[in-house]
Amino acid sequence: MKFYNMKVNEVLSNLKSDLEGLTLEEAKKRLLADGHNKLVEQEKESNIQKFFNEFRNLMIVILIFAAILSFLFSMIRNESIMDSVIILLIVFLNALLGFIQELKADRSIEALKKLQVSRVKVKRDHQVLVINSEDVVRGDIILLEAGDAIVADARILSSSSLRVDESSLTGESNEVFKNSEVITEDCLLANRRNMIYSGTHVVYGKCEAVVCEIGMNTEFGKIANSLNDEVKEETPLQKKINEISKFLSITIAFIILVMFIIGFAMGIELIEVLMLSISLAVAAIPEGLPAVITITLSLGMNVMAKKKAIIRKMSSVETLGCTEIICSDKTGTITQNKMMVREFFYNNKICVLHELDEENLLFRMMCLNNDALKEKNGYLGDPTEIALYECLEHVVDISKIRTEIPRINELPFDSERKMMSTVHLINGKYYLYVKGSFDTIIHRCNSILEDDNVKKLTEKKKSFLKSMESQESEKSYRVLSFAYRELEEHYVLDDTIENNLIFVGMTAMMDPPREDVKEAIAICKNAHIRPIMITGDSFSTAVSIAREVGILENEAEAITGEEIDHMSESELDKNIFNYSVYARVSPMNKLSIVNAWKRQGKIVAMTGDGVNDAPALKASDIGIGMGLTGTEVTKGVADVILADDSFSTIVVAVMEGRRIYDNIRNVLIYLLTGNLAEVFVVFVGMLFGMEIFLPIQLLYINLITDSIPAIALAFENGSKDIMSRDVRKSSQPFFTPFLIAKMAFSSVLKTSVILFVYFSNLKSNGSEVAITMAFLTLILSEMIYAFSCKDLKRKVLGKKLVMNQFMNYSMLILGIIQTLLFVTPLKHIFHIVNLNAIQVCLCTLLVLVIFFIDEFTKPILRRLFKD
Repeated sequence: MKFYNMKVNEVLSNLKSDLEGLTLEEAKKRLLADGHNKLVEQEKESNIQKFFNEFRNLMIVILIFAAILSFLFSMIRNESIMDSVIILLIVFLNALLGFIQELKADRSIEALKKLQVSRVKVKRDHQVLVINSEDVVRGDIILLEAGDAIVADARILSSSSLRVDESSLTGESNEVFKNSEVITEDCLLANRRNMIYSGTHVVYGKCEAVVCEIGMNTEFGKIANSLNDEVKEETPLQKKINEISKFLSITIAFIILVMFIIGFAMGIELIEVLMLSISLAVAAIPEGLPAVITITLSLGMNVMAKKKAIIRKMSSVETLGCTEIICSDKTGTITQNKMMVREFFYNNKICVLHELDEENLLFRMMCLNNDALKEKNGYLGDPTEIALYECLEHVVDISKIRTEIPRINELPFDSERKMMSTVHLINGKYYLYVKGSFDTIIHRCNSILEDDNVKKLTEKKKSFLKSMESQESEKSYRVLSFAYRELEEHYVLDDTIENNLIFVGMTAMMDPPREDVKEAIAICKNAHIRPIMITGDSFSTAVSIAREVGILENEAEAITGEEIDHMSESELDKNIFNYSVYARVSPMNKLSIVNAWKRQGKIVAMTGDGVNDAPALKASDIGIGMGLTGTEVTKGVADVILADDSFSTIVVAVMEGRRIYDNIRNVLIYLLTGNLAEVFVVFVGMLFGMEIFLPIQLLYINLITDSIPAIALAFENGSKDIMSRDVRKSSQPFFTPFLIAKMAFSSVLKTSVILFVYFSNLKSNGSEVAITMAFLTLILSEMIYAFSCKDLKRKVLGKKLVMNQFMNYSMLILGIIQTLLFVTPLKHIFHIVNLNAIQVCLCTLLVLVIFFIDEFTKPILRRLFKD
């Protein structure tokens, strides 16, 4: 209902309440009927669901199917079921690892939440009670004052100098003046001056209000409820992994089909063909891949957590790396969400703090005509007055001045007069100090203070002052003016006392940008990432801040939410590239902007802290919430939460995301190249009726020899050009011509050497030695190839070869494991025999030869094939 259009008695009648509040019995009935005043959380997945989600991967399904087939054939043939057990164990451990990481992320988010329930004063049974905010019901009369959180939507019944911070709901950083007057026309939420809303708070004054809506029916709750309609899309990494899974599945299916045809043509028994197919599936699928990617992303999560970015979903780590658009809220994200004095006008000139003498009258008035206080837990008072206090506290002794010159009387600020006046006794004389809006004060002044002398305020002087005020306003500064007068001993404190004033000066203040934002935005642009500002603030303020931090260069790049409302979806899509700043936007405008960029095929990150940002955060590819100032709704839908609320942390996270993607790509090429070589060897062996590798040997290679170096590759540092190269497009296929050529060339090299070693030793030394030497060659080639995959495009010979300490240690550990495998009874499990020194050296030499060939062909492949 439009309570803002109703008179107070109509509102009370509609809600069946009165000025004395509800009875305890009636409040109890309403609580039972309407429920508690709290947001209903979206139903979360159970831990069991989360665990089973880890198995939703085509490669995992194929592996499980292969393990079951292997188990059945092993039982039929009365053979060891070790292969099946190992496959299933690895699948289970991978799922468990991913599940644990997601639980850890959830706990980190919970740790950020402030687990306190608000308390609120209400009138019930003709007395004032303090109750939990969750127990507030429709019709309750609530009493609020400065510093109180507003816990429900309410219509103001009476107020005194009431100002409310609605930035979390509207995005407007300036506090809003409120009163109880009826609004006759329809208007937007931000203009409903007689309503207060859940999720906001009182910054000045006090009021009585009647609760109109609670819980999910509040404006706050409606936005929270709309989030349930958004379906989160797959991340780019998930799409790439699915692409790889499909590629491998189709490849395996094709090769198995060919094997069946060839097997039947050669007269091989069905069960043998099936066993060869299982070997091929084991060879083709990198069993360690899911675990390695999980560990790589987990390591990335830990690194980002140390850098103040908490990742809720592991796949979000990589998505940050291909972010093309960062849509950022202004208030509290780009700016500090607090007012700060930037400039002064005093003695006929604009100046900054250090240019003024400490004993000047303007400083004294800023100190005395001010209700702000500093306590142990911070500042208390109106944000504007706090800004004045903070500006002065390092220049003058505020406590001393207030003690020496006490306040005798005052006229509080109100929205009609737009002034606040205080009376002080100085050297036996009474003085009135006035602060307020420039337009109000200048009309009440007939003199001006210049160089400590009072002079007549001529029309020429007034025009000059107006031009100075306009100059400051054009910079989007909020201007406060100060004036004074000497009073008679028996003065009367009424509205007429604020006339015949002496103009002293002005302060210009604004919500300033965070100190590190300008540099962070410059890095974004250098990284081909486009920063976009989306704010509920005024057009001029948005343009001024955006120009200061480097988001836009001219005003033509800015647009208002009202203009967006008049655009169709196709018009917005057509013009979306023209704008970098959006001012006076509604929550739905933010959602439209994010969706418009997504329709252009862009990966969009959206930052924000207020509930008004939540729908856009959920719709974006990466929702980035603020951990310190963010609402619980915002944190609940965000993929990434910034523990320090710093925009620069986003840039660090993007850089880390790019590094992680590079490393995942290197890992995938490393693993898939090895698996391709294994498939080729198994397939050639089948054509000759030979089993060159056993399934258990291939499992060992994939799970031990490949996985340990693959994990070490996750620690590789980012390349020097990581934040200057073009953004990776989400539509770009994973397998570029360069990657396909790289895998094909390297796998053919490996296959050729392994087959050469096997067939050259088959006649002279027998099948057991030939299989063992082929197995050793595969092991050594995988170990040395890991070094080559540190950088797929550039040679790693030199310092880069040993720069990754994790890789060096992993090779040392792997060398010990391989030695134990070949010299202990473990070799019997893997069906291998002893080799002499010459045979080992021959395998090592051949592997080194293909390593150098691989390295020196990198520049050639880079030139011939596009990446």
